[in-house]
Amino acid sequence: MCIISAVTYAQFEKEQRSQYQQQSDKMSAAINKRLFKRRTLPNAIKYSEFGYYQHLYNPISKQLTQALSPLSNSDYYERTDGLIGYFQIDQQGEFSSPVWPFVIGSFDDEQAMKSSSDTAFMARRALVMKLQEIVANSKEIAALTATTMVEKTLFNLVADVRDYYIFYRVVNFNEQLIMQGYVMNQAEFLAPIIDSTMNIAQFNKPISIVLEDVSHEDNKYLFTRHNQQDDVSVTPLSHFSVLDNQWIIGTKTLNYPFSNFQLSYVTPELALSSTAVYSVGLMAVLLVTLVLGCYGFYRIGLQQLTLAEQQLNFVSSVSHELKTPLTSIRMYSEMLKTGIVLSKEHQLEYYEFIHSESERLSRLIDNILQLATLNQPEQNVNLEYIKLSILQDMIRSKVSSLFEANDFQLFISQPFEQPDKINVLVDSDAFSQVIINITDNAIKFFNREEIADITRQKIDFTFSKSQRHKDQLQLEIRDYGQGISVEQENKIFDLFYRGGSELTRTTQGTGIGLALVQELMSAQDGTIQVKRMNPGLAMIMTFKCNTNSIK
Repeated sequence: MCIISAVTYAQFEKEQRSQYQQQSDKMSAAINKRLFKRRTLPNAIKYSEFGYYQHLYNPISKQLTQALSPLSNSDYYERTDGLIGYFQIDQQGEFSSPVWPFVIGSFDDEQAMKSSSDTAFMARRALVMKLQEIVANSKEIAALTATTMVEKTLFNLVADVRDYYIFYRVVNFNEQLIMQGYVMNQAEFLAPIIDSTMNIAQFNKPISIVLEDVSHEDNKYLFTRHNQQDDVSVTPLSHFSVLDNQWIIGTKTLNYPFSNFQLSYVTPELALSSTAVYSVGLMAVLLVTLVLGCYGFYRIGLQQLTLAEQQLNFVSSVSHELKTPLTSIRMYSEMLKTGIVLSKEHQLEYYEFIHSESERLSRLIDNILQLATLNQPEQNVNLEYIKLSILQDMIRSKVSSLFEANDFQLFISQPFEQPDKINVLVDSDAFSQVIINITDNAIKFFNREEIADITRQKIDFTFSKSQRHKDQLQLEIRDYGQGISVEQENKIFDLFYRGGSELTRTTQGTGIGLALVQELMSAQDGTIQVKRMNPGLAMIMTFKCNTNSIK
């Protein structure tokens, strides 16, 4: 197995090396092509443009006019990467540049230095002095100007001055041979070309190019690109220590006349082939699918167990909830039937108790019947626009008996001056059931033993405009009980969910009331949210309404 792995890896490395070498060869060819263009384009510059002034002939007026040379514009230099400046040397050895109107060292040059205090003007002369110093350091240029110059109309390269390229040509201008040329900073001249070429390279992994001047060992630059989105970074190098443990793709010498520079391609890691990527990706997908499948089955099983437990508790609760009121109704009705209760006052109390228990039983049966159609497509509601004032009256009529029986206070408020003109889209039966279920919950879970403050035995119904949507009306039902925990807040609308333990719970219920509320709100194109308050709890519902009715 180890041998197979070693052979496979060796084959993989060979394949990757071949691919990277092909890509590096393409990149070297692209760099050489761009260098050739950069080197040949200046050949189109006119001979006359190397002077500060140039004479232009007007064929219509048949006159010569004098104008500044385009090369005298300092902005022209900033647009060309690495360009230091242009120069020319005549047969007498006088040095000049298009950026300065006088020959360096001449009488006019000295007078200009004495009379001018313009910083920009003197900066031009400083540039000419820098050009003259660079050119003077070239032994090859000195040899050419010391002897009789030979005409060469295309620019040639001299690279014997460190950090600089000197391009020159010898032209016949006004019946005399003149050397014209320009000076480039090597790094600034080469870097943009390598930079732009790397930006279109298709290497799959981080790639670095070491640009090395073989004539000067400490003249090296590292170009690095980490991925297709990153820009290329350039770092000067004094040695190769930063390239330790990197994979060398290959080396390539630039074409003449840049033969003193060598490109070395390196990468910190191998890139997987398309087949390897596909295989590894497929294995990863299968592994993830297997893990997710097992986890999914585990979650489904856990949900089924939880659902079974909730349903068992639901059956137990429903049995108890049905049996208790039926037993009480039968007992009190038998006592009334046999005539044991003779007092009119006690008879009225028994009748009231029977009526209260029958209402409780009716609400429980309605919830159970509603549960049978929960989430079924055939469950329909009859939506219609109902006046806000009618909804307020509906709230009072549906919950007043609950409030009176439990000594609770009901408060309904709204900010609208004309509630008769506010039309809300609801189903009257569904709206009533929502209100009853929420109110019954709030009263049922109000712990009188722990809350001694009688002023908190109240429920507020507050209508208001929706802050988010102009075509919606908001109803907040707020109680002042003990409230709920964060865990209960996340589960409060779950089917069969009841807060607390089944062994210690003292409140009645089946765990379907608020689940039905959420479903009924959704059926009415509305929403419901729970908000923990201090003290108590608020149920915030939104209903659609006539947009022209809210002012």
